[in-house]
Amino acid sequence: MFSLEEFGGFCLETPFVVELVYYRRNYDLTSGGTLLILSMIKELKLLAEALWDSVKSDLGFFAPIQLFVKKLSEVDFSDSEGISDAIMYAIKIEEFFNDYRSSGADIYFPPAETSRNDNTVRRIYELTQSLKRLPKTELDKEIKSITPSKKKKTSGGGRIFIGHGRDKIWARVDLFLKDDFSLQTVSYESESRASESIVNILEDLLDQSSFAILVMTAEDGTINGKIRARQNVIHEAGLFQGRLGFDKVVILKQNGTEDFSNLAGLQYLSFTEDNIEQTFYELQRKLMKSGLI
Repeated sequence: MFSLEEFGGFCLETPFVVELVYYRRNYDLTSGGTLLILSMIKELKLLAEALWDSVKSDLGFFAPIQLFVKKLSEVDFSDSEGISDAIMYAIKIEEFFNDYRSSGADIYFPPAETSRNDNTVRRIYELTQSLKRLPKTELDKEIKSITPSKKKKTSGGGRIFIGHGRDKIWARVDLFLKDDFSLQTVSYESESRASESIVNILEDLLDQSSFAILVMTAEDGTINGKIRARQNVIHEAGLFQGRLGFDKVVILKQNGTEDFSNLAGLQYLSFTEDNIEQTFYELQRKLMKSGLI
């Protein structure tokens, strides 16, 4: 087990790590005062995807390792060969980052590109070395734990998922759907999630949902002075678009919220300040087009 403080030390600019920290802070997912951990491979996959998301934003600086990071994020962990590949990629990435770390002899400020990802890289290296030392029987258990069942795009369980940040205006969307159209909704607040793993929670929400609405409100400040949506909402947008398809996911975006790269080219409904009702007419049309009302 590792504590929240240890986990919270990872690069908070990477959305998948932000996602895990977010759920830990907002939901009771603890046992004995420590974070319920994912399997080593599941954690490694999330961190590798997060690292690649950060690295590809500055391919010039990370040119020597960009291929290794990309390959690590794409590793198939369904057999020991994939594990061996991950170990090799992690070593190459660790060597690159180690060149930028302080030796402790003099005052040294590493470049921002490595410092904001350094804890993520250290944890990736630690996980791959732990996997390397596992007995075959234990390694087989790890591999089995992440073997996914075949899932296709689905019509879901008939409910509408509402993803949101801390701003409470999402509740108006919930009331609109229930009071005006008698639709069933689901969100993280719908039921107790104590002692459930993050992966199981997300899979359950995906299975229950036939449509998703993501409310993106300006909440988190960035170093360049912009304000972005909560990173868990951005992550959920990608998850539900992948499961349900782009036509079954609607983004309600508050004006002033920073765009993110994956939103470029996608349609979203905008609203000013707290006036989320400005989106309701178009939202109703999209629900009609999807056959939900």
